[in-house]
Amino acid sequence: MKWITHKVNKLKQSSLAKDSFWSVFGNGMGNVILLVTSMLVARMLKKDLFGEFGMVKNTMFYIASFSTFGLGYTSTKFIAHAIEEHRSGVSSIVRAVSIITLVSSLIMSALLLLFAEQLALYIQTPQLAQPFRFLGLILITKAVSTTQTGILAGYKAFKPLGINSIISSLVLLVVSLPLTHFMDVYGALLGLLSSQLVLCIANGIIIKRISRTQNDFHKKSLSPTIKKILKFSLPVALQELSYTMCNWGAMLLISKYAAIGEVGLFTAATQWGAIILFIPTLLQNVILSYLSGLTKNTKYHQRFLWQMMALNLICSILPFLGILALSGVITSFYGNSFADLRVVINVYAFATIPMCLTSVLQADLLAKGPNWMLFILRTIRDVVIVVTAYLLFSTQPEQSTALNLSLINVVAYSLSAITLFVFLQRATNKITTKTNTNSSMHTQEETQ
Repeated sequence: MKWITHKVNKLKQSSLAKDSFWSVFGNGMGNVILLVTSMLVARMLKKDLFGEFGMVKNTMFYIASFSTFGLGYTSTKFIAHAIEEHRSGVSSIVRAVSIITLVSSLIMSALLLLFAEQLALYIQTPQLAQPFRFLGLILITKAVSTTQTGILAGYKAFKPLGINSIISSLVLLVVSLPLTHFMDVYGALLGLLSSQLVLCIANGIIIKRISRTQNDFHKKSLSPTIKKILKFSLPVALQELSYTMCNWGAMLLISKYAAIGEVGLFTAATQWGAIILFIPTLLQNVILSYLSGLTKNTKYHQRFLWQMMALNLICSILPFLGILALSGVITSFYGNSFADLRVVINVYAFATIPMCLTSVLQADLLAKGPNWMLFILRTIRDVVIVVTAYLLFSTQPEQSTALNLSLINVVAYSLSAITLFVFLQRATNKITTKTNTNSSMHTQEETQ
């Protein structure tokens, strides 16, 4: 009993436990509010209009993830590592990643404005031309907030991150419902813009406040820092590009070979997948931050990795079983137009199990530095998804494309998790063998 009490007290005092709590609680509450909002918006719009909204929203998320150049993860790693080693120049890193994100998101937004009509015509939904143009504004705020999240994670400022997440989600709920009622898809998009804008402002205030306490502001040129960050981020950015093109491509294939309502079904299913993965997703930046600080301690690094994999698995299986049991009830909340949603949710839910393990393994690779290998492995997975989707959709368009894409994700992410695990184990064994050899040689030299 005393041992259990001791362990509980030790856990309470642990910075990891505190950071994880605020990340899970804040963002978890935010995700619950987002899910409720999404269900209410889907009920208002019906399956086809919700499919249009899902297409526009997914486009924004995919393009935003690329336009950040992977700086959400890069900034976490660089800032956490610099603080761990008590180095100056953290403020330079913050300014550098902020400038890169703003410039790249502005460029992507401009391209979206110019080619919105061509994109809408290609996917045979000309009515989406104007929503795609409007999307450019949301894109900038989403990209900036993503990088800001990475910066705050590097500072280990998980409490304000969680609070800001709740605030932005409440803004989305309050603004989206009346606007969607009166303006349909445009109203839902305005609500999304409002929440992202509030999140950017709130995160920016916290970053400015923390930066003032660092006392390492230098007026020297940012060029060397920007070059260093871009060099590290290039493979990460290419990973995001691969993810963006392949997942977006899968959405385009659904809209091209099936009804837009199938996009609505898959969008709704992925939202419940996000609920299963909400703790692993929230812990991703926490895990990366801590793994980056443990790169020189192989023993503790490996122990922490196994602990996080076990934690992610446990935190995913419980909601996974709950959603499987309640999928019929969940579907009924969406209305009659979503009658086929239950089976899509059930199948996609199975993909979340390998996804939760993959997120930890990818964070480990990012912390250790072989970004190009991670890029190759992720690209193979993404290409397999989109190519398989094309073959199925083009040859069997009469079948449920949302269901088939869910099945494809189950297989692709399972293979990805296995491949990443095998690669990391081999890399760890090589490092351990090398360390032991060097230690032995050093001991022999001292003896001589």
